[in-house]
Amino acid sequence: MQVEMKLASLDEMYLVHAVMRKAFEEYRDVLIPPSGALRESIEDIVKKTSSGGRAMLAEIENVAVGSAQFTLHEDHIWVGRISVLPSHRSQGIGRQMMKYIEEYARQQGLNEARLGVRQSLPGNVSFYQKLQYEIVAKKAHPSGVGFWYEMRKVL
Repeated sequence: MQVEMKLASLDEMYLVHAVMRKAFEEYRDVLIPPSGALRESIEDIVKKTSSGGRAMLAEIENVAVGSAQFTLHEDHIWVGRISVLPSHRSQGIGRQMMKYIEEYARQQGLNEARLGVRQSLPGNVSFYQKLQYEIVAKKAHPSGVGFWYEMRKVL
C-alpha cells in the first residue's frame, strides 16, 4: 500500500474537511466539551490556510484517507486536526503524516513541532509519545471543562 503525502491545494479543502469530519465523528457525544472539529466548516479551513496555515492530505490511489492542518510560527510548527479515516487506521498512516509535517517544518527552518491533545484521549497521547512528543504543559480547556496537553518534539 503506497500512501502519498502532499500539501492540499485550495481546491482540495473540501477533502481535508471531509476526512476530518469522518475521523472526528467518533468523538461526537463522547468528548465534553465537544470537539470543535465537528463544527468547523470548509470556509473555516480556507480562512486558516489563507492566514498562514496549511493543510495536507494522505492519499491511497488518489483517494484521501488522511488530513491535517498546521500553522508555521516563528520558532515552531503547530499541528492540528490530524485525521485518519477509521477504515484506514492502524496502518501507519498517522505516523507517516506526522513525519511528512515534521520534514516540512525542517524545510521551513523550524526545529520544533507542537500540538494539543485532550487529556481524556489517552490513546492519542500515547500515539504522540511513541513519536517522541513530550508533554510540556497541562492546560484547562477554554470552556472550563476538562484539560488538554500541549506536546512538543524537537526536530
